[in-house]
Formats: sequence, C-alpha cells, structure tokens
Amino acid sequence: MEELGLAAKAYFNNSSRDHQHLATNFFRSMDTNGDERVSDSEFTRFLQQNGYHWVNSDMFAQLDANGDGSLDFWEVLTFYYIVKTRAVWCDGCGVQLHALYFTCVACFDDGSNTYDLCAQCYSGRNFRHSHEHFLDSYVLLRSKRGLTPCTNVNLAITQPQSNKLSLNHWFRAMELAINVGGLVGCSIM
Repeated sequence: MEELGLAAKAYFNNSSRDHQHLATNFFRSMDTNGDERVSDSEFTRFLQQNGYHWVNSDMFAQLDANGDGSLDFWEVLTFYYIVKTRAVWCDGCGVQLHALYFTCVACFDDGSNTYDLCAQCYSGRNFRHSHEHFLDSYVLLRSKRGLTPCTNVNLAITQPQSNKLSLNHWFRAMELAINVGGLVGCSIM
C-alpha cells in the first residue's frame, strides 16, 4: 500500500488545482464530522452510501499506514487513487490487484477483456484459461512500447545437479515470455 500512497501523492502534487480540489472534496465527503480524520465508521458509511460494495472489509486497516485507527488526508488520497486506477481483480482468486500482476498477452492484444492474475495464482497455476502466455504488468507495458528490459547481459549459468528447475531453465522461460510480449533484440542467454 505504501507504493500506492507514494503514487497518489505524486499525482496529487503534480495535478491541476481543479483535480486537487476534487481529491480534497472526496476527503471532505468522508470526513462527516469535520475533524480532518476519517474513522472506520465514517469510511464504512461512505462506502455503503456511494456504492463501493466491491471494497473488501480490511481495506480500512490497509489504508491506515500509521495504525492510529483513522485515515488522514494522504491515506484517503491513496484510497481515491485506488478507486480511480485499480479496478482490476484476479481472475483466479478474485482479490483486487493493487500491485504487480500478470495479464494474458493474447487477451490484451485482441482488445477484449483482459485476463489478469495475482502473482500467487500465476505462480501456483491456480487458474483455467485458454491462452498460455502471460506477462507481468510492468513487462507488458514496456513490451508494448518496444522497450527492452536489458542490454547485453551475459550470465554464466551451470547445469543443475538436481531435478529442480535450474536458473538456466528459468531464464529461458522468462526470455520466451518476454519474446511473446513482443520484445526483440534482447537475449539474456
């Protein structure tokens, strides 16, 4: 949640006065008693009155970065940022995706609804989907812009002595995933 808070603050500090005013009004609409703090009951009432039924029950605790039992302006601003930018849920387990997640490349490319997975579902193969190539949200974005994530990286990797997946196999799998996403000109092997 800390990274989302930093992003929210950065956007706020670099936005127009009109957008800052909208964010401030969002905070004031939650702070019904005007004490410059949003209590759990004010937060819950706001969610219910404004149709935010998708917010999970532990969101207040996650937003309360300093653990004082209430939300200050910057903590509410983080929620505002989540509301405006993070309407993505894992198609495996249903959790809302706040940070890095994996997207089906084929679904993304054809412009249909995306198929998105949290790192846990993707890592544990906790999903059923007709396509097999996924990229994390950061690599997908960079690949669509044609940016390569590396430059002439030489890695000396020895063959494994056990049945575990070796670094060599892992890097080959990663290279395949990156190439599926459209990156060219980068070989990590």
